[in-house]
Amino acid sequence: MEETIQYILHKLIQPRLEQLKELSISGVDNIEKYQYIVGQYRSLNDLQQDLRDLLKKQELLDDDDSDERGSTR
Repeated sequence: MEETIQYILHKLIQPRLEQLKELSISGVDNIEKYQYIVGQYRSLNDLQQDLRDLLKKQELLDDDDSDERGSTR
């Protein structure tokens, strides 16, 4: 699962965030398009943070599991 989350973060979300940033910097036709871009950026940013939090939680659980297995032997 860890590899999948890393792939999503680095190969899907990060490039899209950069693309949206460039779009907003280069200018948009109207305020509606700008607001749409900002909404997408914020949503992807939130998703990115949630996935990072999930990775950290998973790593902590993995560490706890290996500690428990090590102490029972």
